Amino acid sequence: MKILGLNIGHTATACLLIDGEVVACLSEERISRKKNQAGVPIRAINTILADSLINIKDIDAVIVDNAYAVNNDTDFVRCFISSHKNPSIKRQILLAVNRYFPSLYRIYFIVVTRFRKNNWRKKIVRNLSLALGVECVKISVIDHHVAHAYAASFNIEPEKRTLVFTMDGEGAGVSASVGIFLNNCLKNISYTKKNASLGYLYSLVTMLLGMRPLQDEFKVMGLAAYAKKGSYEHIYKKLDSMIGVSNDLTFFSNKDISLAENELKEILRYERFDNVAGALQTLLEDKVLFWVRAGIKKTGIKDLVLAGGVFMNIKLVMKISALKEVNTVYVVPSAGDESNAIGSACWGYLNLSPTVSKISPISNLYLGLDYNSEIDVFLEKNNIHKKYHTKKCLDINSVVAELLAQGEVVARFSGRNEWGARGLGNRSILANPTTLDQQTTINKLIKNRDFWMPFAPSILSEFSDKYIVDNGKILSKAYMVSAFELTSLGKKVLRSAMHSYDETTRPHIISQKENFLYHDLVKKFYNITGVGAILNTSFNLHGKPNVLRPTDAIQVFEKSGLKYLSMGNYIIKK
Repeated sequence: MKILGLNIGHTATACLLIDGEVVACLSEERISRKKNQAGVPIRAINTILADSLINIKDIDAVIVDNAYAVNNDTDFVRCFISSHKNPSIKRQILLAVNRYFPSLYRIYFIVVTRFRKNNWRKKIVRNLSLALGVECVKISVIDHHVAHAYAASFNIEPEKRTLVFTMDGEGAGVSASVGIFLNNCLKNISYTKKNASLGYLYSLVTMLLGMRPLQDEFKVMGLAAYAKKGSYEHIYKKLDSMIGVSNDLTFFSNKDISLAENELKEILRYERFDNVAGALQTLLEDKVLFWVRAGIKKTGIKDLVLAGGVFMNIKLVMKISALKEVNTVYVVPSAGDESNAIGSACWGYLNLSPTVSKISPISNLYLGLDYNSEIDVFLEKNNIHKKYHTKKCLDINSVVAELLAQGEVVARFSGRNEWGARGLGNRSILANPTTLDQQTTINKLIKNRDFWMPFAPSILSEFSDKYIVDNGKILSKAYMVSAFELTSLGKKVLRSAMHSYDETTRPHIISQKENFLYHDLVKKFYNITGVGAILNTSFNLHGKPNVLRPTDAIQVFEKSGLKYLSMGNYIIKK
């Protein structure tokens, strides 16, 4: 059975699943070159179908979640950024009603939501049918948070009861849910409406700090480590009064958090930016930890799945895995809405396929396209050898490893591109992690990241225990899903690949099975330096999508201060 799973919200993504195996997944932003590209991912769909030699007519089912059906006219990024500068009359009215007459606003929200829900499924099905040329009968629409939950189903043991927590800003009026996954079925036991959204609260504060919501929350998380305890309690108390969590596994608020920007402006006025970040991050951790503990206590289940954009917060994940009540934690890789394409496809297979057994586990996230066979023609056609020193190498990994050992920064373009928000070696910028100046070098020449933001390492699996303090609970360490404390040796050798203030790191643990060539490169670097890890950051310019094609790689190479580019078996030098 051939299933196409889609996310049509921000970071629009397409996933192709054939007979229970995810064979391809690609976000539209990689092709359009527009960060978090929203809408129906037509180009991503056409690209992965063509690469798999499949016609759209051969697809048996198309599954999409309902996030942007109910609330399309109040899309978070568009509405909140525009309202911050020049709010519409409608939004000004809603802000005032929410602030001064919260009960009246709740009635408005219930009425409008119910009215929209009468039409959203038909609208999505009709519009997708027209856009894709697929019969309406083949298209199914599922709940947004159900898609989040099913995004982990490929690595959940069907016979084991697993407790699934989902949390984001909002999807179809819901911001969080708790469910139990057993025998390929999800039973929802709790959900929270968008009015009490911790995700919205975090994104609003991100915006009020001068950063972009749904994109820069990780910067606030990184900044929070610099706040001193004892200096932000007054901010914490005010934020704490805005949202609560109960033992029945729901969050509550007497007002709609998504319309609380005026109150937040008053709370944050004249406050230091690091204290604001510290108060917000601590609030998120405290609320979610209470929620998780309550879920474990209510169900008795200690094996967890975390899904949804809020769980991209690696410091939060680390705190959850440290709970004594927790047995194991599986964090959905790139847990934002882009993962809902995979979740929708998995739901389709488990619920619509006539011969369901089990979804094949995903052993790596290299689910995009491989351009290695096209590199020779590309270089020749674009006269790259005339612009730069270009050499084809018999052993490209030895050449790159030697350059890294000498302190050079090298961009790597190899094999299938990674799906998701993280560069995992195939589309990455690499450096020696042992010297602190590498962080400054990469920022000045290429990334232009905020000064407080750290870089991360790729660590050989055989060196994992030597460099990171691992309680063994995180099941998805190959995908940069959690922060970890470092051992004394780790702090010594990963100086430019850790948070310089709290000395934590977000590791990508690599094995031969996951990526043989990349593992071989890091192993060769170890043979030269004695260090079983390298600094790894995504191959992109700051604020832009990670590269996909050879032309994208060359553009970043030319627009940045990069000196070396490893492309397939070629080393290109300015």
